[in-house]
Amino acid sequence: MIKAFEIAGYTREDVEARFGALLNAFRYGAPPHGGAAPGIDRIVMLLADEPNIREVILFPLNQQGEDLLMGAPAPVPPERLRELSLKLDLPPPKEGAKL
Repeated sequence: MIKAFEIAGYTREDVEARFGALLNAFRYGAPPHGGAAPGIDRIVMLLADEPNIREVILFPLNQQGEDLLMGAPAPVPPERLRELSLKLDLPPPKEGAKL
């Protein structure tokens, strides 16, 4: 969780100050859940006789979390940011990072 917030530009101190209770709760693990999802993608996988769920999943991603069909994530064109009145204040990319 700290790492995800650091990517978003928060310091460890910010995260602990703003989200301390949540951070502390996750130190004990994910909350219990009943696993009540219907698993429709897995049912379709079985019906289609596919050995891999990636062949039938609705929004497939590769191992890097990229959607190759949509080309996402991708840079946002400056005109789109202006249209939405948004300004990005991103840290400079780390050396060797993929843009």
